Amino acid sequence: MEAMKEAGIAGATLFQLVSTATDRYPPLANNYSTGVDYFNAKWWELMRHTMAEAKRLGLELGMHNCIGWSVSGGPWIKPETAMQHVVWSEMKINGPRHFVGYLEQPPSRLNFYRDIAVLLVPDGEPGAGHIIDVSGKMRADGKLICEIPKGGYTIYRFGHTPTGAKPTSAPENIDALEADKMSAQTMTLHMNNVLEPLKKNLGEYLGETLTYMLFDSYEAGDQNWTPLMRAEFLKRNGYDIVPWLPVLAGRTLESKQATDGFKWDLKRTVSDMFIEYSYGIPKQMLKELGMLIQIEPYATGPVNVPRPFNTFDTAHLSDLPTTEFWTRMRKVDIDKWHVNAAIPFFGINILSAEAFTGGGSQSRWNETPAQLKFSGDVAFSKGVNRLILHHWVHQPFPDNIKPGMCMGPWGTHFGRNQTWYESGKAWIVYLSRSQYLLQKGQKVSDFISLDEYIPGGDVISEKTLLSHVRVENGKLVSPSGRKYHLLAVPNTGELSNAVLTKLLDLASQGATILGPKPSQPKGLKDISLNIKDHQQLASRIWGHNTQASSGENVCGKGKVLWGYTVGEALKKMNIAPNVAFIGNLDDSICWSHRQAGDIDIFYFSNTEAKAKQIKVSLRAKDKAPEIWDPESGKITPASVWQPTESGTDVTLQFAPSQALFVVFKRPINQSDFITSVASQIPSEAFTIETSKKNGWCVKTASPGVFELRTTEGRTLRASIASVPEEILIGGEWNVDFKSPLGRAFSATFGKLESWAKSQNEQVKYFSGTATYHNTVHLAENQVGRNISISLNLGTVKDLASITINGKHVAVLWHAPYEVDITQYIKSGENKISIAVTNTWTNRLIGDNNYTNDCEWGDALGSDGRALLRYPEWLINNQPRPSSNRVAFSSWNYFNEKSPLLDAGLLSEVKLQFRRHADFQ
Repeated sequence: MEAMKEAGIAGATLFQLVSTATDRYPPLANNYSTGVDYFNAKWWELMRHTMAEAKRLGLELGMHNCIGWSVSGGPWIKPETAMQHVVWSEMKINGPRHFVGYLEQPPSRLNFYRDIAVLLVPDGEPGAGHIIDVSGKMRADGKLICEIPKGGYTIYRFGHTPTGAKPTSAPENIDALEADKMSAQTMTLHMNNVLEPLKKNLGEYLGETLTYMLFDSYEAGDQNWTPLMRAEFLKRNGYDIVPWLPVLAGRTLESKQATDGFKWDLKRTVSDMFIEYSYGIPKQMLKELGMLIQIEPYATGPVNVPRPFNTFDTAHLSDLPTTEFWTRMRKVDIDKWHVNAAIPFFGINILSAEAFTGGGSQSRWNETPAQLKFSGDVAFSKGVNRLILHHWVHQPFPDNIKPGMCMGPWGTHFGRNQTWYESGKAWIVYLSRSQYLLQKGQKVSDFISLDEYIPGGDVISEKTLLSHVRVENGKLVSPSGRKYHLLAVPNTGELSNAVLTKLLDLASQGATILGPKPSQPKGLKDISLNIKDHQQLASRIWGHNTQASSGENVCGKGKVLWGYTVGEALKKMNIAPNVAFIGNLDDSICWSHRQAGDIDIFYFSNTEAKAKQIKVSLRAKDKAPEIWDPESGKITPASVWQPTESGTDVTLQFAPSQALFVVFKRPINQSDFITSVASQIPSEAFTIETSKKNGWCVKTASPGVFELRTTEGRTLRASIASVPEEILIGGEWNVDFKSPLGRAFSATFGKLESWAKSQNEQVKYFSGTATYHNTVHLAENQVGRNISISLNLGTVKDLASITINGKHVAVLWHAPYEVDITQYIKSGENKISIAVTNTWTNRLIGDNNYTNDCEWGDALGSDGRALLRYPEWLINNQPRPSSNRVAFSSWNYFNEKSPLLDAGLLSEVKLQFRRHADFQ
C-alpha cells in the first residue's frame, strides 16, 4: 500500500480468491502462509492491519461482497437457500379414465427438490383456463390419483431445485453456493453473514477507510424460481403463474402472442426481483453502515451466460456504477453493456471501470503502458472516468523473489514488482490528469433511446420511461434535471399498450418522438393485450400514412417522426451536433463532450500511430478554446480556430497516439481569426502557435514561406530561410544495467540495437532498467531565442526516462519517443542519460534454459501453466536449487523456445531543430 500511494494510486478493492485465481486449474497443493483462512482469526488480524495501514496512508478501500469475484454467496448458503430453477417431468395420457400411478420426480441437484405443481394440460394449443391443477391429488411420494377427462393430455410435474451455481474462484477448502437472488430473506441472510463479522472486527473503519462493497460482473447463470415466486408473480402481474408453467416446458398456451406475453412478464418479474433483492437489499444494508455499493450491472464470463436482469435498470441503482474493459479490445467492445449511457439520465457522472483486464495470452509480464493506451483512451471517450486497475496482487514473498505472485492467468501486472513500476508513474499521471477533466460536469447528450443503445445518446428502460420521464417546454426532462431534445424508440412493433400510452402523453405535451417506420405489432410485451386498442394507440401516435419511407405526425403540442436516423431527426430540429468533423470523418479519432457549468470540455484521442491534422466544428460558443495536454500538463491557447453561428471551428494537430482536451473556459479576447494556412511544405512539418507579440507564429522543421488569411481579410506571412540540421548522437554509449534482481553490470554499445540480439546472455535475457550515457556538443548558432530543440529516440522498448545535464526532463512511455529539451540543453558540451526499461519477459524466457526447480501443471491453451505447489526452497527461504534461475513467478507463460522481445534503444538518437518566426 505504500507503493500504491507512491505511484499515485488512491486505493484498492480487496478480493479473496483461490490460489490459482481460476476454476480452470486446481488450487496449489500447499500454502505459502499456513493458518490463514477466510474469516478466521489470522485473516481478521491481517485485515485489521490492512485497514490501519490504509488509514495511515489516506487510501480508500473496498471489498468484494463475498469470496471469489462473482457473484454473492458463501458457505452459509445451503441448497434450500441457493439459486433455484424450475424442472419438470411429463407423461402422455389419454382419457377419459381414472388414473393411479407414480409421477417421475424431475431431475434435481445437490439432493434438494421441492414440488411446485402438478398440471393436466390438454394436447394442442390450450388456453390457460383449460389447464387442470391436480397438485392436491399427488401424495408426497409422487403417487397421483385423479380423473383424466376425455382427450389427449400431458401430466406435468413441476418443481424447483438448485442451479448449482457457486461463487467463481472461491478459495480452496470452502464449499459455497450462490445465494438465491430472488429472495429478500436469503439476500438478507447473505449480507448479515458478511456484514456482522465486518462490524465486529473492522467496525471503526466502516464508512471511513472501508467505504464500499463491490458486486462484480454477473457470472452465476440464470434463475427463474424462488420459494415465494407464486405470490411475487401474482402481486406484480395480477395473475397466477402456475397455469402458465407449461410455457417453460416449451408449450404454447392460448396463442403465440399470449405465450410471448407471459415470457415477457416472467422476464420482467425476474429482473425486478433480482434488482430489488440481490442489489437493493445490500445497498440499504450498506447505507446503514455509511458504506456505498459498487455494481458491475451485466453478465460476463463463459460464452452465453444469461443476464437475468435489465442492465439499464440496474446501473443507476449503484452508488458507484462500473463497467470493464480488457487490453487490446476492439473499440466496439469497450463498455459493450452501455453502462456509460444508462447512468447520466439519473445525474450520475462518475463511471468506474475494471480497467485493462487481460487473459494469459495478452498479459504475460509483457504488458507496457504503450500497449494499454489504446483501450484506455477509447474507454475515456466512452464515458469511463474512474479507472480501477486490474490488477495489483499482494506480494507475500521476500524482495529477492520477483516478479512474484500472479492472479492466475488473469489481469495486467501492475504492482511494485513490475519492472516499470517507477517509470510507469508518468503513465499514472497521464491517467490522473485525464480523469480530472473527465470527472468534471456531465456528459452532453441530445437524446434518449428506449431499451436500445444508439451511439451519442443516453438510454433508458421501459420502467424508467413510464415512471421518470416528463416534458417541460418541449424538452424531455429526467429526475436529475437533464434535458433532451428527442426520444428515440427503436422498436415500435414490440411496445406494450402502457408504453404507447406514455408516448402519446409525452408527445401531446410537446415532446418529439422518433421511431422507425410503423408496422403491425409482433411479439407484444403484454399478455392481456387488446390488439384493437394497440392499433388505435399506434395510429394516434404514428399517423395513418405508413406507406411513406419517412414522415411526421403532429401529436398535440409535439410531433412524432419516423424513418429518420437520430442525426437526421436532430438536424430537422435545427440541433447542431456536439462534434462534427469537417472533411472526411476519421474513425481513428475517438471523442467525448462534457459540460461543467458554462465550461465545455472536449476529449479527443488519435488512436493511430501516425500524426494527423483534423478540423472539427464544436458546439461551444462565446469562449476561446484552450488545448490541455494530459501527458505534459501544458495548457496553451488554440491557434487555428474561429467562432461560427453554431459553435467554434478548431483545427487540431495530433502526434501519433496523442490525446488532447479542448477546453472552452476563458472569454474571447480577439476579433480576428485564421481562416486558412498555406505553405509549400507538408502540414505535419510545421505548427502554428499563438504569439503574444504579433498574434501568431510558425514553428517549423523545414525552411519555407507560410501564409495566413484571416476573417478580417488580412494576409499575413512568415518566412524561414534555414533550420539547423539534425544531429545524430553517435559514438559509443556506456550502458549501466540494473535489474530488480541480481547484480548490476555495465556494457559499451558501439551500435544501438535490441538487447535480445546480444551474444552476451546477461544482456540478451536482461529485464529491468539500463541507463545509456553519452555527450553531445552544440555550437552557439544551434541554440537561441528562435530555436527549439527536441530529443528523438526513435524506436524504444519500452519506457525511457531522460536526464540532460543532471536534470530530469521526462519519461516517454509510448511512441513517438520525442521530447522538447530546449530549456535543458546549452551550447557546448551536454551530458545525455536515457534510462530504458523493458518488461520481465526476456528474463523469464531465459530462465527456462536452466534446470527447473518448480513443479508446473499442463498448459491450457495460450494461458500458460499454473504452479502445482510452492517449492520447499521458497517456503523455507533457502537458496534456489537452480542457481542460474533469476526470476520467479507463480504463473509460467513461457518456455525456452518462446520468442524474445526487443528491448532497449533500437535506432539512432537525434537532436532535431525547429525555428520560430512571427507572422507579419
